[in-house]
Amino acid sequence: MFDWLASTFELVGGWLVGDKKRVGFLLNSIGCTIWVYVAIDKEVYGLLLVVIPAALINIRNFVKWKMRI
Repeated sequence: MFDWLASTFELVGGWLVGDKKRVGFLLNSIGCTIWVYVAIDKEVYGLLLVVIPAALINIRNFVKWKMRI
């Protein structure tokens, strides 16, 4: 169930970023946080190799995007 929730947050967040809405970055961050929980809970540690860098990239992009406006 949490995997569906995380996917939804990330997809909606990505859509909103494409519409130039800052809340998309927040939703992506929430999705990444849920994915970290899922990876640890289900012992799928390889997923962390994707999720943690994705969260850092999301934060980086938010900072760069905010500076540009």
